[in-house]
Amino acid sequence: MSEPTNMTDVNQVQHMFLYVESSDAVCILNIAGHPYRLRELIFMMIENGCRVMQTTADQFNVFCYDKETVEVYDYLTTIIKARFNNL
Repeated sequence: MSEPTNMTDVNQVQHMFLYVESSDAVCILNIAGHPYRLRELIFMMIENGCRVMQTTADQFNVFCYDKETVEVYDYLTTIIKARFNNL
């Protein structure tokens, strides 16, 4: 008997670009990870008051930014280009 096809592979990796606005910064994130981890990250951002929208690689490449960081969090890699608002 074969396994059900609707189960998510534990090694599956999804990639996306997200445009994120918060009260003090505007960021574009280039993220990759397991789909459940990405969903969890997006829900956490929304719960913390961020506006989140999926965007494209073209928008990521032309985004003007003040700071770029690379972080790794529990098998989730993010490259963040951030523009900080003057406080």
